[in-house]
Amino acid sequence: MGVSETTTRGQVRVFEALGEPCGVLLWVEETGQWACRFRKDWDDWAGDEADILSGLAGQVEAMTGELGPEEFLSWADQTLSNTFRISEPKTALVGHIDRTLNLLYRKFVPSEVRQYSTHLPLMSIRAAAGGFGSDMANSAEEWIEVDPPGRKGLSNDLFLVRIEGRSMEPDIPDGSICLFRLYQGGSRRGGIYLVQRVGTLDEGGELTIKRYDSRKTVTEDGWSHTGIEMQPDNPEYSRWQLREDERYITVAQFLTVIEDPEQ
Repeated sequence: MGVSETTTRGQVRVFEALGEPCGVLLWVEETGQWACRFRKDWDDWAGDEADILSGLAGQVEAMTGELGPEEFLSWADQTLSNTFRISEPKTALVGHIDRTLNLLYRKFVPSEVRQYSTHLPLMSIRAAAGGFGSDMANSAEEWIEVDPPGRKGLSNDLFLVRIEGRSMEPDIPDGSICLFRLYQGGSRRGGIYLVQRVGTLDEGGELTIKRYDSRKTVTEDGWSHTGIEMQPDNPEYSRWQLREDERYITVAQFLTVIEDPEQ
């Protein structure tokens, strides 16, 4: 498992249980990479079959690791049937394998929305600019099942945004879905933030996702900013200079890319 540095083609296999899709396996034969993801709500969804099916899902990952994806898929095509089945192969373009897997999982596997338990709100970038407070759940375009790496659980200060623009490429692709946390204060230097430069009521305001950098000077009263700059990772784009006399709002901190854009 890992990250593909360039886009390549992969084989997609969808697992079915009780007549419904329940998981996806993605294999890039060219690089040997593979990744799989299964639904986690077996108890609610599968009833009396939950223990058996969740055990089979765990066995799929273990066997793929032991045998390798090619040998495992050959075995699965000859063996799996009825209660637990595997689809015919499909093809997908793969960039970052885990992020492509998340896209495919959402495409093929239905799920019951459990707000902030298994799913997070996908916000338009304009809705995010206004902050949301307690109204975030009602402003969501849709709810997406999220299984971010390294996280123990979801919370109501997390949300998703589909990125518009190429200023943070290659690490944050145009059209990708990214995880953010509402900004609660603290040091921002070097981090990537969703920031709104506030205009007049008639003008509205500008919004950007860029890397935050600030310069400070020490005074008799403590310290003050001498310059604040929002830096793009893509050199084709301009930096934002934020003056002390400008009003701006740090809306949220970027955490990770969840899904690559659909190819």
